[in-house]
Amino acid sequence: MQNSLSIDERLEAQFSSWDIVPAAEIPELLFALRTHGTTITLFKDQVQQAFTAQVTQLEAKSIQLILQKNYQLGSNPFQFGGKVLCVGYGKDYSISFVANASAADVDTIEVSYPTAVRIRKGRMHERFPLKVPVSVQWDKNTHEVIFGGVMDISLGGFLGGMNVATFNDSTQTFHRGEKGKITLIKVDGQQWVGSAELRRADIITADNRDPNDIIGPINGFFLLGFSFLFNGPEDTLSLEKFLEGTLEID
Repeated sequence: MQNSLSIDERLEAQFSSWDIVPAAEIPELLFALRTHGTTITLFKDQVQQAFTAQVTQLEAKSIQLILQKNYQLGSNPFQFGGKVLCVGYGKDYSISFVANASAADVDTIEVSYPTAVRIRKGRMHERFPLKVPVSVQWDKNTHEVIFGGVMDISLGGFLGGMNVATFNDSTQTFHRGEKGKITLIKVDGQQWVGSAELRRADIITADNRDPNDIIGPINGFFLLGFSFLFNGPEDTLSLEKFLEGTLEID
């Protein structure tokens, strides 16, 4: 599926507000990625293909990363060649840079050493509780609609998401990776419509028992974790505008 944004356009749209790292400080930041085992999210140029990886080796002209098989966002193998946007979210700061994917094998890829790195102090991918109720409708498919309440929301650009609580009536089944239309609804009737992908579904029982120990219907609710699927920066901006005055932000 083609993406409306190139890597350079995505970098400008979503990371232009981040600070430029002085060239002399880039090696130290990259070394810290390897030392701390920071997960790097890789976005390929002009295709909706993304992977996560960790830095394993730093060379004078390249960076070697190992792909994480247990958390690949894309369904196709990583293909070398072309530009790749690298984003790492750390405890105290986050960095992003564009590089060329110069080589790849089954598990390991190599990208060129970045000439420019952007940094944002503090954690960008942070969850915020809601000050006012927001309900949600998930059109899971053409035959099923799920209703629930938003518990919290994270504003991490294209890595943003939310947790949703929905009543468990023992008839619903959820599968990681399911996608569908999401409608957020404020108490005054305002709505935001977008798309989201289910990342996890946890059963929370009414009496805190392990669901595996219960025979028969389970009384409780599901806690669903979603990641937003944005088609471009305009989607991100429209969601942020919709959420103005809604989140508990210190």
